[in-house]
Amino acid sequence: MSPITNNNDFLTFQRQTLDKSPQDIRAYWTPERKKAAIPAHRYGTMIDDVGMPDAENTAPTTDPKQADMSKMPFITGGKLFFTLDGVDYVASGNIFMKNNLLLTAAHCVQDDNTGHLAENFVFERCYTGELSTEDFTFRTVALKENWYTEKDNKWDYAIAILNRDSTVEKPLQYRIENLLGRTVTASGYPTNYFDGAQMMYITGTVDERTDSWMIRGGKLANGASGGAWVLEDGETVVGLNSFAGTTAKGGAYIGSPKFDAEFDKLYKYVLTLL
Repeated sequence: MSPITNNNDFLTFQRQTLDKSPQDIRAYWTPERKKAAIPAHRYGTMIDDVGMPDAENTAPTTDPKQADMSKMPFITGGKLFFTLDGVDYVASGNIFMKNNLLLTAAHCVQDDNTGHLAENFVFERCYTGELSTEDFTFRTVALKENWYTEKDNKWDYAIAILNRDSTVEKPLQYRIENLLGRTVTASGYPTNYFDGAQMMYITGTVDERTDSWMIRGGKLANGASGGAWVLEDGETVVGLNSFAGTTAKGGAYIGSPKFDAEFDKLYKYVLTLL
């Protein structure tokens, strides 16, 4: 895929004639490659919580449960495979807004340290082991240039246009919300459960941390990156798995960028590319 930078602070890269075809990319992802792929994670961005009060440091962790992928919001989700700098990775994503749009994390698209872009994208909806309901390659993917220039969790989101429409009946719909104190369900494919072969989820109360949201006690490990945070209606996506960490007292948390006017600008820009 070839990068194209426009004058609206967005980075897009699209399939070009000499790039691999969707068939080539699917052929690349043999069962052996999928099994050997490592979970995507944020590079060097774990948050130091040594200064947090003990009450916050000792929040009990919540083990994920297995998702029922016949129901919302999980039916929109799946496993994302990609290659970055010659290394194969796995992450998560969800169909949202339209049947050919995918929401995932920016760190599953571009390395914020080097600026290098990923390739060989394949999204497998409702993935279970070697099987999935349907799979897609990317036609176009877009994110904010700020992700690389500022290297901040607040920009850790990306939107891909898939090579064809999903058959999912109802994509997730996003809303800009103040999530403080709200209950959300976060899902994805953490590799520390079922070797990443099953979608897992947690439900938790959202807290605020500078430019991001967080769920204290959340325990979705690497591989869940890009999975959606959804409100109790099971239909509204308000965040995604961006970073994870442990506290000085051994607690765990996961975090999401805030969906705000800047996220809305990215979505509206992607609509111009359809």
